[in-house]
Amino acid sequence: MDQGISQQEQDRPTHQIADDEIDLVQLFQILWKRKSLILIVTLFCLLAGIGYAFLKKPVYEYTTAVQIGTALVGGSDSAVKTGIEASPSVKLKLEKVYIPMATRQLSGKYDNRLGSARVKENKNSNILLITSKGGEDDHQFFEDLHTIAISPLIANHRELIAASKKQYEILAQRAKLILKDLEDPKIFAMDENTVKGKIESAQLDLAGIDGQKIILLAKKNGLKETKKLLRDQISQIEKNLKISYAKRDKVIAEVKDEAKAMTFLMLNSDIQQNENRLATLRERLNVGLENENQKIAGQLAENLRLRKSQMTRIDEFKSQLVQLQAQRSSEQDRQRSKISEAENKINLYQDTKVLGFASRSVKPVGSGKTLIVALAAMLGLMGGVMSAFFAEFIAKVRQQQQS
Repeated sequence: MDQGISQQEQDRPTHQIADDEIDLVQLFQILWKRKSLILIVTLFCLLAGIGYAFLKKPVYEYTTAVQIGTALVGGSDSAVKTGIEASPSVKLKLEKVYIPMATRQLSGKYDNRLGSARVKENKNSNILLITSKGGEDDHQFFEDLHTIAISPLIANHRELIAASKKQYEILAQRAKLILKDLEDPKIFAMDENTVKGKIESAQLDLAGIDGQKIILLAKKNGLKETKKLLRDQISQIEKNLKISYAKRDKVIAEVKDEAKAMTFLMLNSDIQQNENRLATLRERLNVGLENENQKIAGQLAENLRLRKSQMTRIDEFKSQLVQLQAQRSSEQDRQRSKISEAENKINLYQDTKVLGFASRSVKPVGSGKTLIVALAAMLGLMGGVMSAFFAEFIAKVRQQQQS
């Protein structure tokens, strides 16, 4: 089959193949012939482009940056900071709801002028850019447009943040109230004052015990003095008895009359009294004082036991007071920690805010004058070439009609 096609091509006349090929020389001749037309069209387009480039008003870009607020998501112990609303959702709201609503609202104020705005997202950022294009004197219009479009978004985000932040504000307020009670002497000191009263009462009892000890020691010292005094008296009576016995023996040897007999009786009576008194003193010294001394020793031992017991009670009360103070201080620190933690979490919340309303670009945007002139020249040249071919085509058609 391929051989058949090749044979047909070989059988085709040579002049038909030549007609199918583009004659570059002929094309150049046509362009050269119509060079005036090409030049006129090119110059016309070039002048039109120059006029448009220098007469058109500059277009500026007005940009408003919106920073999406942040909130905490999750439980109070495992909360994670994140944007209060996803950027795509905010962009959709602005483009489909808030910007058209703002445009309709401003149409009456600005003689039915309809503005437009685009919303751009920045990847890995919580900032959205609202951009509009307009003239040099359109700043107020676009500022109003952007302001009206953003206001409901900010209000909605503020409500969401307030609702989410409320739990931490309640925690902080509750901790502050508890801390206030802990720092109020009228409240926290009740238990401590009770314990302090017990300590004071126990210390008074201890003072009484110590006073009783002093009395007992004074009695003991008094017994020593009494014992010394009794011994002195016994010693003196014993001396007197020796003298009385010696006198009586002498009187017995000399008893011859009634006078001597009376003396003997008196001496004998005196000896009897001294012996009775001596027996009484010895009994008091050896029995009475010893019993009193043992009694005082027992009372001193009981006093010592009571004192140790009272000291133990005082130490227990003091330990209880220290424990109460430590618990109060620890609870105060815990509440302060709660307040600090809650306030730190509250500070992590940030409202959605605007970073400048409708800031105008420093330089005009869009195609520059040089680019417009260059495009006009290229379009003019292309138009001139097409016009040259079209004029040549018209000329050949007329020539064929005349022939």
